[in-house]
Amino acid sequence: MGLRGLCVKIILSMIKLKVLKNIFLAYMIFLVYVMVVYHRQIDFSWIVTGGFTRLNFLMSDMTNFQLFATVNRYLAVLDRPSGFGLFLYNIIGNMVILIPFGYLLPIVNKSIRKWWIFILVALAFILMMEMMQYFSMSGTLDVDDVMLNLIGALIGYVLCPLKTIPVKQTIEV
Repeated sequence: MGLRGLCVKIILSMIKLKVLKNIFLAYMIFLVYVMVVYHRQIDFSWIVTGGFTRLNFLMSDMTNFQLFATVNRYLAVLDRPSGFGLFLYNIIGNMVILIPFGYLLPIVNKSIRKWWIFILVALAFILMMEMMQYFSMSGTLDVDDVMLNLIGALIGYVLCPLKTIPVKQTIEV
């Protein structure tokens, strides 16, 4: 391959990366919308009606810090007519929605290709989303959601073909 072919290859890979970064950005906006805004009522009234004490009181039924409590609740209703739909929506949905995150993040950001860095970044993002749901009173703060989201992100990470490419890669001429 000549110099011209190498230049074309580099330019095409730069365009592809820019497109993937734009897709990732659009996905992240979609993710925040679905997890915090879509079909939810955002309420910040707790700020002026009692602060964190009021927030904790209002959200006491919407928090779960017991691992597998939510998962077991959905498994217990699988035999009911609407149980399977609830299971798919809540358990499988919490995993599936983060698969693209795990797949795209190592592609668009080379420094996150190591598994332990990926887990830290994914966990930080998931916790941020859970806290946004809690503080906006638009969803639940659930340790099972964190676990299922992280499993989904890890599935995407495992499927990503670029995670094994070294960060410092040279192009031979």
